[in-house]
Amino acid sequence: MAPTLAQIYVPMIATLGASAVAVVGSYYVGRGMRSQEWRLSLVRERLLERQRLYARFIAEADRNLLIVLGGKGPHVDNVMPLLALYAEISLLSNDPVLRAAKRVCDLAISANGHDAVSESDHFGVRSAFVEAARSELVALETEALAFR
Repeated sequence: MAPTLAQIYVPMIATLGASAVAVVGSYYVGRGMRSQEWRLSLVRERLLERQRLYARFIAEADRNLLIVLGGKGPHVDNVMPLLALYAEISLLSNDPVLRAAKRVCDLAISANGHDAVSESDHFGVRSAFVEAARSELVALETEALAFR
């Protein structure tokens, strides 16, 4: 006996329907995974960018102190690279980091304006900046882990 049209079309339609459901499901799962990877990549880039910026800022603040203490003479031009890094920090960082960076800049400007600045003042302000920066970086890492 020859198969009827229903016997041919029903399995074919069921197979095509199951394939369509699998394709749509796979698309949304893949899209969600790519979106997740993209978000994690953005957070990773933000972390690396800030780590580099903060390290350069600390190094520049230390360099400025060494110039002043080394007897090369205080000069406002010594502070310009530090202020350029502060401008970048002001665009990227949260308020506690920004306030701590401002204190570092204020101290550098004072030191280059012929005011007496001790090493302990510098390292106290520098330590406050490092703590604020670490807190911000930990918050960014926590945010990245929350996406998972």
